[in-house]
Amino acid sequence: MDGISFKQIDQYALCRVESFSDELKQALRDNLTRICHGADQASRDRAIFKYPATIKHFWEQRYSKKAWETRIGMLGELLSHVIILKLFPDFDVVSPFFNMEEKSIRKGFDLLLYETSKNNVWITEVKSGGRGKDKTSCAATSALLRLARDDLKKRLAEPELNHWLNAINAARNAIHNKANYRDSVIEILELEGDLAEGNSATASDNNVFLISALFSEVSQAIDEQTVSQFTTKLVAESVFKTVWVLSLHKGTMEKLEEFLRTEAGQ
Repeated sequence: MDGISFKQIDQYALCRVESFSDELKQALRDNLTRICHGADQASRDRAIFKYPATIKHFWEQRYSKKAWETRIGMLGELLSHVIILKLFPDFDVVSPFFNMEEKSIRKGFDLLLYETSKNNVWITEVKSGGRGKDKTSCAATSALLRLARDDLKKRLAEPELNHWLNAINAARNAIHNKANYRDSVIEILELEGDLAEGNSATASDNNVFLISALFSEVSQAIDEQTVSQFTTKLVAESVFKTVWVLSLHKGTMEKLEEFLRTEAGQ
């Protein structure tokens, strides 16, 4: 994709948004309804699920009045959706960006991914932030990945049914009715919910996809070794069943925010 450098090795990848290109803007336009509502609802020929209504609702009702911490988290998750859809052909996103219960960030798991070739569901956690005054890009990325790891390690071992009920409902809303893997995804999530109900859930039962979304000047690049070492150590610790790690690096939030604001007609 124009303006994006992407490198994938084994169980990790680095993606740097070097410029907010026309191709990336078009990818956002083309996929926003699917990202926000899920493939099933986006496929319906209804005005409420089309792009004009979706972008306006996103900006006015869900994004523009939120605190900076929430906004940067939402942009990191939105960017993650787009990059996975465009650059990870083995994965389908099977959860909608919009949280149906309230106009805020999603509770529970950020994204659900389905790996068609292996019939696997991947629980995904996105942590977003800036570099901060006293950190390098590498240090900030490491900190975000550790937060993602620790949050999922805790949540996947909790006897908390809502995480799994929300995931099941999200998958039902997101996966197209005609998709041949719909029942399989829901069955996998229900089995994990049963373990949580029986107080026997463990993080090591699950495949996880950890994403750091760093918004800072891309001239200070993230070293591949930073992501490689984090991934190698995490795999060796066997905290999770299987691991994927993605480092996203984009410049400041302003251009993306301005694009969304303009598209919403504000």
